Amino acid sequence: MQQIPIATSAALNPDVVRFNTDGLILLGLDGVEKYIRQIRRAIEQQDFAAKQRAMDRVQQVVQHLLVMLDEKLPVAHLQRLDSLYRYLLLKLAHVNLFSDLQGIAECKPILSDLRLEWAAILYPFTNDQRDRLKQVDFAQFLLG
Repeated sequence: MQQIPIATSAALNPDVVRFNTDGLILLGLDGVEKYIRQIRRAIEQQDFAAKQRAMDRVQQVVQHLLVMLDEKLPVAHLQRLDSLYRYLLLKLAHVNLFSDLQGIAECKPILSDLRLEWAAILYPFTNDQRDRLKQVDFAQFLLG
């Protein structure tokens, strides 16, 4: 049986590479949720060393997801993902500074919107459907 090199098989089927990349993004978001749970637990138990380890890791994952955004994505999706990742980093910085459990809870809708935005890219649906599902409204956020 002849083996096809990975690069050649990817060239024959570009969906394989896209699926693997998308899978990594979703795994990254799962990791973010896991670290956020660890941060919540560490704050509740007042284990500040554990909180800092989890905080360092979650910030690294989110920063990596942010810088790895593909500029080939549609502009509207790219801008929304960029804003959501940056907003999540701001929330995490607030949680880190103040050990704020409420701030941890405020990360959940951001993660939901990140998953929603990725779903809209991977499985397109109408803007009206997507807008009804959004939880973070940056226009409202900026107006106060």
